[in-house]
Amino acid sequence: MPHLPSPEDAWREVLTKPQTGGEARLFQHLPSDPRCLLCQAPYGRPFGPLLKVLGYGRSERYPQLCNPCFRHVAKNPGGAEVALTVLFTDVRGSTAIAEKRSAGDFSRLLDGFYALVTEAVRAESGIIDKFLGDGVMALFIPSFTAGQHAARGLAAARKIVTGAQLPVGVGVNTGTAFTGLLGPTAEVASFSAVGDAVNVAHRLGDAAAAGDLIISAQTASEAGLDPTNGSEPWVSRNLPVKGREQPVQTWSLQIPSG
Repeated sequence: MPHLPSPEDAWREVLTKPQTGGEARLFQHLPSDPRCLLCQAPYGRPFGPLLKVLGYGRSERYPQLCNPCFRHVAKNPGGAEVALTVLFTDVRGSTAIAEKRSAGDFSRLLDGFYALVTEAVRAESGIIDKFLGDGVMALFIPSFTAGQHAARGLAAARKIVTGAQLPVGVGVNTGTAFTGLLGPTAEVASFSAVGDAVNVAHRLGDAAAAGDLIISAQTASEAGLDPTNGSEPWVSRNLPVKGREQPVQTWSLQIPSG
């Protein structure tokens, strides 16, 4: 009997290798960005509107995936352990800011922050995992980023810090996590990741002061960044992480906001 891949093997294939067969072979030659991160179905003109009529429009749950691709993964919730890059960002001093503004004004400020983060993440082929009050968690998955998940996560982080109209900090980490469409039921399942890489990213995000970008040494290495070359004033820091015996080697950079 032929060997059938396990659900985890199938998810690992989806998360680490771009689709190259079927529709993807055709779609990748249609110059109409943006497009589905899995099958490359274009959303932009001139081909996007036509493909939307044929059923390849954006999924409402995950606009970076087309409807057929999201339906496919939604029928098979689960995931696999893969290397990826995780980003955490939040507003610093949000309680003090809210105290000085009306509830409506503060809500509009947060909406602007969420929109900025969403745009920055999507522009770098990442996916928003969840909104956390005044913070956001995002994932950069190998297959969605053509293998450049660390570099794309770092690029998104820079856009967030420089573009924010509020004081924000950002932490980025690269490592292995169980990733996929996770949740107790198919109706509430969402793209997420759990594991040490996520915990470390969260710690880096917590440690980032306003205007700070903190990345792990692993992210710097995977992104091809040499913080010691003097082109930017990166500072080496060893940060303790709850539950870990050894601190995490990181690099931090204070970035002037736009």
